Amino acid sequence: MHLEHLLTEEQRQLRQTLRDFTRKEIIPITRQLEEDYSLVEKVHQKLVDMGIQASGYPVEYGGGGIHSMTNMAIIAEELSKGDAGMALSACSNTAGAGPAAAVGNKAILDRFAPLFCQGKLAYACLSMTDEAGGADTENPLLYGAGIKTTARLEGDEYVINGSKMWPTHGGIAESYITFCNTDPSLGDDGIAMIIVPRDAPGLTFGKPEKKMLFKTVINASVYYDNVRVPKEYRVAGPGMDANLCYMLTTVAGWSGGVQALGIAERAFDIVLEYTGNRMGGFKPVRQHSMAAGIIADMAIGIEMMRASLYNLAFIYDHPDIYGPIYGAAWSPELIAKGAAARVFAADTAVEIINKGAELLGSMAISEDFPYEKCLRDVKICQLWLGGQQICRYKVARGYYDLKNWA
Repeated sequence: MHLEHLLTEEQRQLRQTLRDFTRKEIIPITRQLEEDYSLVEKVHQKLVDMGIQASGYPVEYGGGGIHSMTNMAIIAEELSKGDAGMALSACSNTAGAGPAAAVGNKAILDRFAPLFCQGKLAYACLSMTDEAGGADTENPLLYGAGIKTTARLEGDEYVINGSKMWPTHGGIAESYITFCNTDPSLGDDGIAMIIVPRDAPGLTFGKPEKKMLFKTVINASVYYDNVRVPKEYRVAGPGMDANLCYMLTTVAGWSGGVQALGIAERAFDIVLEYTGNRMGGFKPVRQHSMAAGIIADMAIGIEMMRASLYNLAFIYDHPDIYGPIYGAAWSPELIAKGAAARVFAADTAVEIINKGAELLGSMAISEDFPYEKCLRDVKICQLWLGGQQICRYKVARGYYDLKNWA
């Protein structure tokens, strides 16, 4: 980010600290991290020791009390230059109790916030995409009807049944932010966001998924078989839970866009160095006009990605300025901006990293060269959280009353 006057001194320090950390602790061992998860946890524990994990939790629970999208962007961007999977985990863990903090749900904060503020690595899981229906869970045109996991209120408890697929940290998380439906006929009022503890009876998990990308993150299915939790573990209630769900998926997608930015920056650095040293036609490759054009396009894409992503972070962090314009953080207009930034960043990152590979030739796909990791990792940024087409629904709804055609 080059608008330095928009960053506080603390944010500049955070950026430099994480930049140095990534260069020292992650980039030299990226291959080993993908092969040995115990190394991943050791690196994460170092981030915990630096205060990253606890930074987003309220001070009264031992956290840093910093609720900042700009800080989140810095964490995601800088760590993604080394390993975007680790950036995903770090950002997820800092925001595990975010929805509860947003509405002041003390029961949830009392139960879960201390777990992330005790100086030990703890994982949070956004348990969202249903095994039945997939992206229907995230489709705003279905008004919650696509959420197949059910929550039934019995006395003082919610009883949850259903299954989720591909959630990050499935099986290892301490808390599961679960998207449920109390009654599909109620539309948004039927959407419920309920936090489920790892030790809840009836909560089980599948085997970790085998993937070509984000190998430093565990994804595993989550199964709910008459899982009972106190009714106070529902984050807010009818209507507001839907708002928080839409906001959370949008912010998660935006964060994925920032991860795509970090991956693209890493790819750009590799291309710039390689084409400066590799000779072709009796001069460095990057001195050829065709190569220069590709490198320029990579730089242009990165500059525009960074500008759009940090612009949104600044809007979210300053409701005193932008609240009168966009309303609440879950307004269709602001959700549209978040979805637009995510779609643009993910598509641009995939495009420029593919183009950069043309300058590297076979080296781009060699496992002994760092570029192939960029090629592998960036694709998921287009696919998760409902994919680019579902996100385009969110963008369109910010400009007109888009209806479900079914």
